[in-house]
Amino acid sequence: MLEKRCVGRSDEFGVFSSESISANNLVFSFDDWIQDEQEGWFTISPEELKDFSKEERLKYLRYCYDRDFGVIIGTLDWDRAKHLSNFINHSCEPTLIYDYNDNIIAARDLLPGEELTLDYGNFVVNTDQDFTCGCGTASCRKRIKKDDWKQLAHVYGYHFPTFLHPKLEMLFKSEKSVFTAREVMPVVSQAW
Repeated sequence: MLEKRCVGRSDEFGVFSSESISANNLVFSFDDWIQDEQEGWFTISPEELKDFSKEERLKYLRYCYDRDFGVIIGTLDWDRAKHLSNFINHSCEPTLIYDYNDNIIAARDLLPGEELTLDYGNFVVNTDQDFTCGCGTASCRKRIKKDDWKQLAHVYGYHFPTFLHPKLEMLFKSEKSVFTAREVMPVVSQAW
């Protein structure tokens, strides 16, 4: 079971586990986390984002994510961000990762009460983020940059959205990396 909790100001939330979650268990399927896109969300290019006012940019970047290089999807209406997956905060040492099919799974065994986090560098490829990371982990990067995925590839292998897999393959081949052959993911045993 998952729950949304206030983590700061009244408009700042996070997602927390209310039960133990085993490593590699499915937390959000691809179909779950794209539900909100069907109402009031729209795609733009990074060039179009540059035309937004500062206020519009901040609103859009709050819940947007990259669907591909050159394609960002989000909303200017925060009331349109309803699904729990929209409230997963960033951490440079996340508790969640992507599997190989755009699902979000537990990166390790999670205890009740732990916050569920993703490394936003896993899916941000079009624009640097405007916030400063405050995760406080030993590997904290402080800023989320659009090219972080290149360094994170050596940490996460193919645990990225599938739109990044061809770029990862090229990166690994150019570096003769150990990740040129896809790692085998354990079977996901339980949906939440």
